[in-house]
Amino acid sequence: MSRRLDWPACRNVRDLGGLPTTDGAFVRDRALIRADSLDRLTPDGLRLLKELGVSRILDLRNPDEAAVTTHPFSADTDLYRLVPMIDPRRERLRDRSKERTLGDVYANSLDRNVRSIVDGLASLADAPDGTVVVHCAVGKDRTGMIVALSLSLAGVPDDVIAEDYALSAECLREEFELFLAGVSDETERERLRDRMSSRPETMLHMLSHLRKQHGDAEGYALAHGLSPEHIKRIRDRLRTDS
Repeated sequence: MSRRLDWPACRNVRDLGGLPTTDGAFVRDRALIRADSLDRLTPDGLRLLKELGVSRILDLRNPDEAAVTTHPFSADTDLYRLVPMIDPRRERLRDRSKERTLGDVYANSLDRNVRSIVDGLASLADAPDGTVVVHCAVGKDRTGMIVALSLSLAGVPDDVIAEDYALSAECLREEFELFLAGVSDETERERLRDRMSSRPETMLHMLSHLRKQHGDAEGYALAHGLSPEHIKRIRDRLRTDS
């Protein structure tokens, strides 16, 4: 996990730099960093983030989540963007009976929240030059989906995207195990354990659904409002030949 960044007291931060693409390129170092909520950062963590020269922070949480505590960068309107990935109006249409696995949750969300997902990708494309940090609450689910689509647009193969997604399990293990220890009902504990997992097959299921329904990430994005110029900017931001 050499790409993992130590930003006290965040637990699930890593640089996507160095991931290979299908055509021999790589993801550029410090182009895209995924994280859990930056509300957790200590003063030392804030200092380390600032030293990277971050140009944009994309917060994928819902407004009610973001309002619980003051985000350390919310007052910096040039830097911080709240771009909720879950559309509360579409969420009312959610059919939980079709979500037997976490992969099903992601696949259904991909269809249901397409407008807000595309808005998040557009926010990445429109960010100023420099490092972009994408985060939600724990940096696994919503962040995992947006990062997966961004990497797929850049040409990173599905298995590599799934391997990166799976690293969240180790990053969050201690936090999740502590939470689960406080759940007394065994059935509920196992249900939560599944929802807290980050198995490679979960992300592969979502990406397989994406390809079956839309051909690829580019087809998905273009069909729902992302422009070819946005896609080019994402690729130019993320890719390097060295």
